[in-house]
Amino acid sequence: MVCVDCIFYNFLIFQVLFAIEYCRYLSYTLNNNKHNTLVLVMNKHKLSILITAFAIMLPITTNASLFDNVRGKIVLQVEQNGEAWYVDPSIDRRYYLGRPDDAFDIMRERSLGITNADLARIPQDGEPWNANADFMSRIQGKILLQVEENGEAWYVYPVNGRRYYLGRPDDAFDIMRNLGLGITDADLGNIAIANSLTDTAGSTEYSNYTVNTERGGFAIHLVTMPRSSTTFITDTGNESDCGNNCSAKSLNDYVAEHNGIAGIHGTYFCPPDYASCSGQTYSFLPPVFNTNANVMINESKLPFHSGPLLVVTTDGEYHYFHRSYDFGYTVADWEAKNGKQVQAAIANYPSLIENGEIVVHSESVDSKQQTKGARGGIGYNDDSIFLVLASSASVDDMAYIFKALNASYAMNLDGGGSTALYAEGGYKVGPGRLLPNAIVFK
Repeated sequence: MVCVDCIFYNFLIFQVLFAIEYCRYLSYTLNNNKHNTLVLVMNKHKLSILITAFAIMLPITTNASLFDNVRGKIVLQVEQNGEAWYVDPSIDRRYYLGRPDDAFDIMRERSLGITNADLARIPQDGEPWNANADFMSRIQGKILLQVEENGEAWYVYPVNGRRYYLGRPDDAFDIMRNLGLGITDADLGNIAIANSLTDTAGSTEYSNYTVNTERGGFAIHLVTMPRSSTTFITDTGNESDCGNNCSAKSLNDYVAEHNGIAGIHGTYFCPPDYASCSGQTYSFLPPVFNTNANVMINESKLPFHSGPLLVVTTDGEYHYFHRSYDFGYTVADWEAKNGKQVQAAIANYPSLIENGEIVVHSESVDSKQQTKGARGGIGYNDDSIFLVLASSASVDDMAYIFKALNASYAMNLDGGGSTALYAEGGYKVGPGRLLPNAIVFK
């Protein structure tokens, strides 16, 4: 379990030191010597602080060269009051490191969890290299949290590929002094400000970290995708209703068949290793739309299913129904009434978040769902889609996880041995059991 206080303390140190040294008494004098150094003069204390920054104030003429210079770095507005920004390498957008709370939120939401073994592959100053180029390219400029320890934070400097500890005051000050990059207002204006902590800037992003919620911290695997440029697909092994010996495939197969970029397991179903499922192997009760076949499997269950239904139409609109019977009795009737065409749909139970509020406490949750275990869920807001797998979480806990991710709507999916998550060309969790249905994105 990550120590949340440690995480806050790490970034609090960083930001307090920055505030002290870049206070309102600070004025700037740029010494354009051959070493590209920036001289900062603090009038109040009559103290001159020399900050040497790699490639500081280099001329940047195109957006491409701009991002090559600042991606994953901390940049300082030298023409203003030294405001600090972190340029997230995953989305090429900047986050303001203004107040301690802002910094804490950025660390919590934009950092990546890392194991002790992988962290050991990233050298510190003076240590030999022990990582391949592919691994290093994925973590350059990232903030990493030691999820197997107490949430110690490290910053991987993209210029030399080495990690720097964000723990002690002297360490944090050295990072600012030696690694901060001065930037003009004009160049900074070419870097978009991130819309939110879950901003994906039009790209699919995977992260594995501990999310802080009102119920404490939970280790999660998260895939975040933009709604505007992602196609939502629901698929089933069978193209008609099935009661026993139904077709089931791996999540990898579902993703591959659609040339997808991400996927997650679907509804509750009867696995072959459950004695209670004898004669019902791989069958499932919740309605699920088969996108390719353009048919709702278990359509006859729409009036009776006691859970939510998520429907996505061909115009990209998302429709969340508290109960599947709110949708209606048939797809044809709903499409005729609303003048829209269903592209994907999936039901399960219970509902977790509706209109941005937690609703799981008013849902029917059985004793198994109240125990801690591997859980899965899907949620979304106006901008993003969230696929979440959590370990050691109850179904109720999943609602708080999605709330922390700023989801407007979220629905519980299957869990346990069926959990599987696919992104970045392979399994992030899984493969787990074969699945009679799945959710795919491309």
